[in-house]
Amino acid sequence: MDKVKKVISWPVILGLQVISTCVFLFFIVKLNVIPTVYTAILVMLLALLCLVTFALMKTKKRRHHDGEGHHHHVHRTKPREIVGKIISLLLSILMIFGSVMVSKGNSALDDITGANTKSTHYAIVVLKSSKINSLKDLQNESIEYCLQNDNKDDMNKVIKQAQEKESSISYDSVISYANLGDDLYNHTVNAILVNTALNGMFEENHPDFENETKEIWTADVKVKVKDFSNRVSVTNTPFTVYISGIDTYGAISTVARSDVNMIMTVNPNTKKILLSSIPRDYYVPLANMGASDKLTHSGIAGPENTVKTIQNYLGVDINYYARVNFTSLTTMVDALGGITVDVDRNFSAGGYTYTIGQQNMNGAQALAYSRERHSFVEGDNMRVKHQQDVLMGMLNKMMSPAIIKNYSSVLNAITGCFETNMESNDITDLIKMQINDNAAWTFTQKQFTGKGVTQTGGAYMPSSNLYYMIPDAISVSENTKAIKDVLNGK
Repeated sequence: MDKVKKVISWPVILGLQVISTCVFLFFIVKLNVIPTVYTAILVMLLALLCLVTFALMKTKKRRHHDGEGHHHHVHRTKPREIVGKIISLLLSILMIFGSVMVSKGNSALDDITGANTKSTHYAIVVLKSSKINSLKDLQNESIEYCLQNDNKDDMNKVIKQAQEKESSISYDSVISYANLGDDLYNHTVNAILVNTALNGMFEENHPDFENETKEIWTADVKVKVKDFSNRVSVTNTPFTVYISGIDTYGAISTVARSDVNMIMTVNPNTKKILLSSIPRDYYVPLANMGASDKLTHSGIAGPENTVKTIQNYLGVDINYYARVNFTSLTTMVDALGGITVDVDRNFSAGGYTYTIGQQNMNGAQALAYSRERHSFVEGDNMRVKHQQDVLMGMLNKMMSPAIIKNYSSVLNAITGCFETNMESNDITDLIKMQINDNAAWTFTQKQFTGKGVTQTGGAYMPSSNLYYMIPDAISVSENTKAIKDVLNGK
């Protein structure tokens, strides 16, 4: 009984409250998103709560006369002491819960920032109609692969892994991806080994390759990427972010062609953000090839190659990059509590109806809106515009005070579908700045334009007759000027 009394005594309960409060404050300071003045206020409030519960729980022993001339110290528990203990325990539980949530926010922020790896996804592929579902079903058969535009060492590493799984299979190299695709479709072989970032190489002869095939075995080759960011103090220096939007399953760090290519120009001094979209098929000189091709093909060599390609083409430094996976768009939008999009025309897609004007969308609605292209004469250009609209809606929501305060839960929700090479302190500094001044930002959208043509000569597939968009020189000049104007505070 005495042990129980000691456990529920006010010093023990108050000690638990003080310790849990200190742990909570430690994680808050480590998180580094609350401005110093607000942190100081929080410390004072929590200290005051400790004093209040101490005052409620502190017992006073009274002298009691037993009638025989003896005096005893007697303690009778008062209701206020019980109330004080209950309040203290509830506050301790709240502090522990808060510490866990803030710690998760810290962990999530670390997961999505400081991106320094890229992963190349290899797959052994068969036709979807095939009954082959594993390497065992290919015993004593041959699998073809192609080293055109691929890394020989990585391919050999993957083949070795596959042979450890099933040693009876042989691997044969072919000259081109055209031969590789034709051999699969003509049943010359039942399976091929491909770097999935190069699936676009099949598009001339087999435009629906990804929907007509299935992966029966996969391997990922991960490598460290040298930091290619151009770091600045993001709260007082204008900066640019290349945003890559991919629409594929797998790790966010997987090398893939980028369906969405945007430059976000941010001026924290004038509170202006410009989103400039570049079409995926824009015919530009690729940094790694020394020849022109679709901008989306620059992503085959990783995001650092796309950043270098854009920098060379526009003559504008790109400070950071961020990548968003549109397959996880539903999760991201729902984590934000939905977004508001300015719909530019009436249409239906994915079972949803969209009408001109401001429209609130949940994750599923935003995904259908951003993927639709067949309803428009402009086709893919309109899809890019709508994806830009969705990203703009997300940015607007992220700037709202309610989301900033709940950003830990938002970060947890988007982990795995978003990454950036910005450091975590860059993100937290921007959040602190926004909490401090609660400023209204001006958002502007622009789009690079051009003329669509079908031609040969692309760097990756020079003999294939493919669709490209030839840049309009005036559009390139106007968009580049707009980016520089925001950077220069105009």
